[in-house]
Amino acid sequence: MGFWDSVLGSDKGAQEAPSEDKSSNPFNVSISFAPLRLSAKNRSSVSLVVKVKNISASPHLVSVDALLPRDAMIGFDPACINKAAEKRLGELKPGASLDVPITIWSSNQTKEGSYPVEVTVYSHYIGYEKVLSYIKKSTSLRAV
Repeated sequence: MGFWDSVLGSDKGAQEAPSEDKSSNPFNVSISFAPLRLSAKNRSSVSLVVKVKNISASPHLVSVDALLPRDAMIGFDPACINKAAEKRLGELKPGASLDVPITIWSSNQTKEGSYPVEVTVYSHYIGYEKVLSYIKKSTSLRAV
């Protein structure tokens, strides 16, 4: 590479750059809440919506796990006892996307504040016992 190639750029470097952007992750994952907040000191619920899109060229067997903090009075059931949820989605074809709603509940003992929510999307091999890869996302849910 000569001096002028480094200053002006070269065609060779521009052609190599797109190949470095490829990712080994088979999914695009986005997280949202509907409605945006939980009601504190009141029984209410929100839907955690996990959008999973298969960006690879092959189909994948997919599951979604969600975790809540153990010491918080929020949960995946109205009694706020269950702090973990798993949804098995089945096979996701290339280019296809799914919206996975998971309900999160509060109770009359839920305090105001921000609660961490951890979501993991797994790609499985043959059955749900073996994991090929996973993507972990974290967010927080606000109770007011």
